[in-house]
Amino acid sequence: MGGPHVPDPAYSEAVIPPSRRRLLLRLWAACTLLLAVRAFAHGMLNANTRPGPGAVPTVVDINRASVAELQALPGIGPTRAEAIVLHRVRHGPFADVDGLRRVDGIGDDTVASLRSCAVAQGLLEPK
Repeated sequence: MGGPHVPDPAYSEAVIPPSRRRLLLRLWAACTLLLAVRAFAHGMLNANTRPGPGAVPTVVDINRASVAELQALPGIGPTRAEAIVLHRVRHGPFADVDGLRRVDGIGDDTVASLRSCAVAQGLLEPK
């Protein structure tokens, strides 16, 4: 216990030099980072995902929805959502979803894609 340390000859042959150890550590870190980035990108960019069991499809009333709520609709970004609200303020509520055709930037294809998730019920009571 108190004497000098004598290295085991069998162990001393298996010791990796510090320079090689650093190189292996860097290679391991690079591979781990690459795999983590790939897994994250696959999860975030996978377009073939379906909603989970808790996801409930919602229907948006275009006469009462805010800009943020309108952006949840397919094909409606911030600019189109603002245009819908502006049209609603200037011209009154929409009679039906087809009335969205009168909004700048919304055409027949967009209206067709909105039929299943948008309704025009009118302003029944304030939110």
